[in-house]
Amino acid sequence: MLRIENLGNRMQELSNPDFPAGFQSALRTLFELYDLLGNRADIKNELLQELDRQRLQLVKYSGQPGVSEEQLSVLIKEIARAHNSLSGVPIRLGAHIPEFEWLCTVRGRAGVPGGTCQFDIPSFYTWQKRPSHIKVANITAWLLPLIPLLEGIDLALRLLREGTEALELVAQKGQYEFPLEGRNVLLVRIEVETTEELVAEISANKHLVAVRFRKLDEKLKLKT
Repeated sequence: MLRIENLGNRMQELSNPDFPAGFQSALRTLFELYDLLGNRADIKNELLQELDRQRLQLVKYSGQPGVSEEQLSVLIKEIARAHNSLSGVPIRLGAHIPEFEWLCTVRGRAGVPGGTCQFDIPSFYTWQKRPSHIKVANITAWLLPLIPLLEGIDLALRLLREGTEALELVAQKGQYEFPLEGRNVLLVRIEVETTEELVAEISANKHLVAVRFRKLDEKLKLKT
Protein backbone atom coordinates (compact mmCIF):
# COMPACT_ATOMS: atom_id res chain seq x y z
CA MET A 1 0.00 0.00 0.00
CA LEU A 2 2.87 2.36 0.75
CA ARG A 3 4.27 2.03 -2.78
CA ILE A 4 0.87 2.72 -4.33
CA GLU A 5 0.36 5.69 -2.00
CA ASN A 6 3.77 7.06 -2.99
CA LEU A 7 2.98 6.82 -6.72
CA GLY A 8 -0.44 8.38 -6.22
CA ASN A 9 1.08 11.32 -4.34
CA ARG A 10 3.70 11.74 -7.04
CA MET A 11 0.95 11.82 -9.67
CA GLN A 12 -0.72 14.67 -7.81
CA GLU A 13 2.49 16.66 -7.53
CA LEU A 14 3.46 16.21 -11.18
CA SER A 15 -0.02 16.99 -12.56
CA ASN A 16 0.26 20.56 -11.34
CA PRO A 17 -0.85 23.14 -13.96
CA ASP A 18 1.81 25.49 -12.56
CA PHE A 19 4.52 22.95 -13.41
CA PRO A 20 4.06 22.18 -17.15
CA ALA A 21 7.32 20.23 -17.38
CA GLY A 22 5.94 17.67 -14.94
CA PHE A 23 3.29 16.18 -17.22
CA GLN A 24 5.65 13.81 -19.01
CA SER A 25 6.83 12.51 -15.63
CA ALA A 26 3.20 12.30 -14.49
CA LEU A 27 2.40 10.06 -17.44
CA ARG A 28 5.39 7.84 -16.70
CA THR A 29 4.24 7.62 -13.08
CA LEU A 30 0.79 6.56 -14.30
CA PHE A 31 2.37 3.73 -16.30
CA GLU A 32 4.45 2.77 -13.27
CA LEU A 33 1.32 2.69 -11.13
CA TYR A 34 -0.52 0.43 -13.55
CA ASP A 35 2.51 -1.86 -13.91
CA LEU A 36 2.63 -2.22 -10.13
CA LEU A 37 -1.08 -2.93 -9.86
CA GLY A 38 -0.95 -5.32 -12.80
CA ASN A 39 1.33 -7.53 -10.72
CA ARG A 40 -0.89 -7.28 -7.64
CA ALA A 41 -4.25 -8.80 -8.52
CA ASP A 42 -4.84 -9.37 -4.80
CA ILE A 43 -4.49 -5.73 -3.72
CA LYS A 44 -8.23 -5.00 -3.95
CA ASN A 45 -9.22 -7.90 -1.68
CA GLU A 46 -6.36 -7.17 0.72
CA LEU A 47 -7.50 -3.57 1.07
CA LEU A 48 -11.14 -4.60 1.56
CA GLN A 49 -10.05 -6.95 4.34
CA GLU A 50 -7.96 -4.20 5.96
CA LEU A 51 -10.90 -1.78 5.88
CA ASP A 52 -13.12 -4.46 7.44
CA ARG A 53 -10.52 -5.05 10.15
CA GLN A 54 -10.29 -1.34 10.94
CA ARG A 55 -14.09 -0.98 11.05
CA LEU A 56 -14.41 -3.86 13.52
CA GLN A 57 -11.61 -2.37 15.60
CA LEU A 58 -13.41 0.96 15.79
CA VAL A 59 -16.72 -0.69 16.70
CA LYS A 60 -15.02 -2.15 19.79
CA TYR A 61 -14.36 1.38 21.07
CA SER A 62 -18.07 2.24 21.11
CA GLY A 63 -19.32 2.95 24.62
CA GLN A 64 -15.86 3.17 26.16
CA PRO A 65 -15.00 6.13 28.43
CA GLY A 66 -13.37 9.07 26.70
CA VAL A 67 -14.42 7.97 23.21
CA SER A 68 -16.38 10.43 21.08
CA GLU A 69 -19.33 8.50 19.67
CA GLU A 70 -19.85 11.22 17.06
CA GLN A 71 -16.28 11.03 15.78
CA LEU A 72 -16.40 7.24 15.90
CA SER A 73 -19.56 7.24 13.79
CA VAL A 74 -17.94 9.57 11.24
CA LEU A 75 -14.94 7.26 10.85
CA ILE A 76 -17.07 4.11 10.55
CA LYS A 77 -19.21 5.75 7.86
CA GLU A 78 -16.07 6.91 6.04
CA ILE A 79 -14.78 3.34 6.01
CA ALA A 80 -18.16 2.07 4.76
CA ARG A 81 -18.12 4.55 1.85
CA ALA A 82 -14.57 3.60 0.90
CA HIS A 83 -15.44 -0.10 1.13
CA ASN A 84 -18.51 0.30 -1.10
CA SER A 85 -16.61 2.33 -3.71
CA LEU A 86 -13.75 -0.17 -3.80
CA SER A 87 -16.12 -3.13 -4.11
CA GLY A 88 -17.23 -1.84 -7.51
CA VAL A 89 -13.69 -1.70 -8.90
CA PRO A 90 -12.66 -4.51 -11.30
CA ILE A 91 -10.20 -7.01 -9.87
CA ARG A 92 -7.91 -6.48 -12.86
CA LEU A 93 -6.96 -2.84 -12.45
CA GLY A 94 -5.71 -1.05 -15.54
CA ALA A 95 -7.80 -3.12 -17.93
CA HIS A 96 -9.10 0.10 -19.51
CA ILE A 97 -5.64 1.21 -20.69
CA PRO A 98 -5.76 -0.80 -23.98
CA GLU A 99 -8.88 1.19 -24.88
CA PHE A 100 -6.61 4.21 -25.42
CA GLU A 101 -4.47 3.35 -28.45
CA TRP A 102 -2.44 6.55 -28.10
CA LEU A 103 -1.74 5.84 -24.43
CA CYS A 104 -0.57 2.32 -25.26
CA THR A 105 1.80 3.72 -27.89
CA VAL A 106 3.32 6.18 -25.44
CA ARG A 107 3.54 3.49 -22.77
CA GLY A 108 5.45 1.20 -25.13
CA ARG A 109 7.93 3.90 -26.14
CA ALA A 110 8.37 5.15 -22.56
CA GLY A 111 10.18 1.91 -21.72
CA VAL A 112 12.82 2.61 -24.37
CA PRO A 113 15.69 4.94 -23.36
CA GLY A 114 15.05 8.21 -25.19
CA GLY A 115 12.05 6.59 -26.87
CA THR A 116 9.67 9.53 -26.39
CA CYS A 117 11.62 11.94 -28.58
CA GLN A 118 9.69 14.25 -30.93
CA PHE A 119 10.39 12.13 -34.02
CA ASP A 120 9.45 8.88 -32.21
CA ILE A 121 5.97 10.01 -31.14
CA PRO A 122 5.09 13.35 -32.76
CA SER A 123 1.60 13.19 -31.23
CA PHE A 124 3.09 12.97 -27.74
CA TYR A 125 5.19 16.05 -28.43
CA THR A 126 2.05 17.85 -29.64
CA TRP A 127 0.08 16.74 -26.57
CA GLN A 128 2.73 18.20 -24.27
CA LYS A 129 2.25 21.58 -25.96
CA ARG A 130 -1.47 21.63 -25.15
CA PRO A 131 -2.79 23.88 -22.36
CA SER A 132 -2.23 22.54 -18.87
CA HIS A 133 -5.94 22.26 -18.05
CA ILE A 134 -6.45 19.89 -21.00
CA LYS A 135 -3.56 17.66 -19.92
CA VAL A 136 -4.84 17.64 -16.34
CA ALA A 137 -8.27 16.56 -17.61
CA ASN A 138 -6.70 13.76 -19.69
CA ILE A 139 -4.61 12.41 -16.84
CA THR A 140 -7.56 12.66 -14.45
CA ALA A 141 -9.66 10.56 -16.84
CA TRP A 142 -6.95 7.91 -17.16
CA LEU A 143 -6.52 7.80 -13.40
CA LEU A 144 -10.25 7.81 -12.61
CA PRO A 145 -10.70 3.98 -12.39
CA LEU A 146 -8.04 3.92 -9.68
CA ILE A 147 -9.53 6.65 -7.49
CA PRO A 148 -11.52 4.25 -5.21
CA LEU A 149 -8.36 2.24 -4.62
CA LEU A 150 -6.17 5.29 -3.96
CA GLU A 151 -8.75 6.81 -1.61
CA GLY A 152 -9.17 3.50 0.20
CA ILE A 153 -5.41 3.19 0.70
CA ASP A 154 -5.21 6.80 1.86
CA LEU A 155 -7.91 6.15 4.47
CA ALA A 156 -6.47 2.83 5.66
CA LEU A 157 -2.98 4.29 6.10
CA ARG A 158 -4.32 7.45 7.76
CA LEU A 159 -6.19 5.38 10.35
CA LEU A 160 -3.09 3.29 10.98
CA ARG A 161 -0.91 6.37 11.41
CA GLU A 162 -3.34 8.23 13.64
CA GLY A 163 -4.45 5.23 15.66
CA THR A 164 -1.29 4.86 17.74
CA GLU A 165 0.59 7.22 19.99
CA ALA A 166 4.28 7.79 19.23
CA LEU A 167 6.95 6.36 21.53
CA GLU A 168 10.04 8.39 22.39
CA LEU A 169 13.04 6.05 22.12
CA VAL A 170 16.82 6.43 22.04
CA ALA A 171 19.03 4.56 19.55
CA GLN A 172 22.31 3.85 21.31
CA LYS A 173 25.26 4.10 18.90
CA GLY A 174 22.82 4.55 16.05
CA GLN A 175 20.98 1.25 16.53
CA TYR A 176 17.74 0.21 18.18
CA GLU A 177 15.88 -3.09 18.49
CA PHE A 178 12.23 -3.11 19.49
CA PRO A 179 10.93 -6.53 20.68
CA LEU A 180 7.38 -7.09 19.44
CA GLU A 181 6.45 -9.51 22.23
CA GLY A 182 3.29 -10.69 20.51
CA ARG A 183 2.22 -7.26 19.26
CA ASN A 184 0.50 -7.17 15.87
CA VAL A 185 2.51 -4.36 14.24
CA LEU A 186 1.28 -3.31 10.79
CA LEU A 187 3.22 -0.10 10.23
CA VAL A 188 6.41 1.45 11.58
CA ARG A 189 7.05 5.20 11.32
CA ILE A 190 10.23 6.94 12.40
CA GLU A 191 10.69 10.61 13.18
CA VAL A 192 14.12 11.88 14.14
CA GLU A 193 14.60 15.09 16.08
CA THR A 194 18.05 16.11 14.91
CA THR A 195 19.74 18.54 12.56
CA GLU A 196 21.94 15.75 11.23
CA GLU A 197 21.15 14.10 7.92
CA LEU A 198 20.44 10.49 8.82
CA VAL A 199 19.22 7.47 6.86
CA ALA A 200 17.00 5.06 8.80
CA GLU A 201 17.39 1.45 7.66
CA ILE A 202 14.58 -0.76 8.98
CA SER A 203 14.33 -4.53 9.11
CA ALA A 204 11.62 -6.53 10.80
CA ASN A 205 10.31 -10.01 11.49
CA LYS A 206 7.62 -11.43 13.74
CA HIS A 207 9.86 -11.06 16.79
CA LEU A 208 11.38 -7.58 16.54
CA VAL A 209 11.90 -4.38 14.58
CA ALA A 210 15.51 -3.27 14.12
CA VAL A 211 16.51 0.25 13.12
CA ARG A 212 19.99 1.39 12.16
CA PHE A 213 20.84 5.02 11.50
CA ARG A 214 23.58 5.81 9.01
CA LYS A 215 24.96 8.91 7.34
CA LEU A 216 25.25 9.67 3.65
CA ASP A 217 28.69 11.01 2.74
CA GLU A 218 29.63 13.40 -0.07
CA LYS A 219 29.96 10.45 -2.47
CA LEU A 220 26.45 9.28 -1.48
CA LYS A 221 27.80 6.23 0.28
CA LEU A 222 26.28 5.07 3.54
CA LYS A 223 28.52 5.02 6.58
CA THR A 224 27.89 4.25 10.23
